[in-house]
Amino acid sequence: MVGKNEKFVKTIVWSDEAQFKLNGTVNLHNFVYWASGNLFLHVEKAVNLPGVDAGCGASAKVLIKPFFFEGTETGQMYLDLLCASILSAIHVLYRSNKFSFNKRAHSNTYSPDARAYLDENVQRLDRTKRRM
Repeated sequence: MVGKNEKFVKTIVWSDEAQFKLNGTVNLHNFVYWASGNLFLHVEKAVNLPGVDAGCGASAKVLIKPFFFEGTETGQMYLDLLCASILSAIHVLYRSNKFSFNKRAHSNTYSPDARAYLDENVQRLDRTKRRM
């Protein structure tokens, strides 16, 4: 896809989230960092800790402001943010509406309602064209 359209990379908007807990842990969904000095530190119990979820977006044009959620981000919270802030900020950047929103799905934000909203409002990439 990039070979056919060199400007394609400039249309991608990337996003991701991380959880920051009051005990100092950072969860990037794939890895949990318990301590910067000892990567082998093991915590027996760290469930339902208070903290904040933070997310932001980035594109070739600009960084999209960070968004914060107190507690655990839910699918409904994410859908509300999509409707109120995220997609409107992206539409301002890409007036032509030609952009690709890369949202890595995880259990908290991958709700059927959020997925349906994205399907209705964001052009979907044909992933079969990417494979060679």
